[in-house]
Amino acid sequence: MVNVGYLDLTGCMALGITGPMLRATGLPHDLRKSDPYCGYEDYEFDVPVRDTCDAYGRLRVRIDEMYESLKIVEQAAAKLQGAQSSKSPVMIEDKKIAWPAQLAIGSDGMGNSLDHIREIMGTSMESLIHHFKLVTEGFKVPPGQAYVAIESPKGELGVHVVSDGGTRPYRAHFREPSFNNLQAVAAVCEGGQVGDVIVAVASIDPVMGGVDR
Repeated sequence: MVNVGYLDLTGCMALGITGPMLRATGLPHDLRKSDPYCGYEDYEFDVPVRDTCDAYGRLRVRIDEMYESLKIVEQAAAKLQGAQSSKSPVMIEDKKIAWPAQLAIGSDGMGNSLDHIREIMGTSMESLIHHFKLVTEGFKVPPGQAYVAIESPKGELGVHVVSDGGTRPYRAHFREPSFNNLQAVAAVCEGGQVGDVIVAVASIDPVMGGVDR
């Protein structure tokens, strides 16, 4: 894997490559740090980088990210335990937005238990109605457009949506990182052996379902 699938920072920038491929060139670009969302600014974690620009460096970056993910999970679990002990809310209490009640898992481990459903229907009919309207109709979004991106395992996953004032997007477009990263196939295979193509493409780690999206 060493010196296989080489693609430096200049190549990544030219092709719009993000995620572990970019961080394997030495650039610590991670939207959770540069543009935090969903409370990531409250967690301590590092952005792993390597400077080898090859398949081995991308592998090492991904392995290092597993340890950083465990750090985040441990911190999140501690925050939930603290909220539970202090009886602080962990979700919004507005019944017009929140689910009708706390989730109670059924015996099969899937969905709400029957007793929980009976309780909702018997004691929280108003919440149930709001829940039904929320799921079937959705939110009414003012006319306009917005682009929001997150740091997915493959890189920058962005969504551009246009609203005409209804409850469904007028237009929606996804920036799928695997689609962009696949542009690097020719570059990472150039000058290598035929047998190296498998390693080079695997180091890109594309998700073809995302590419189709």
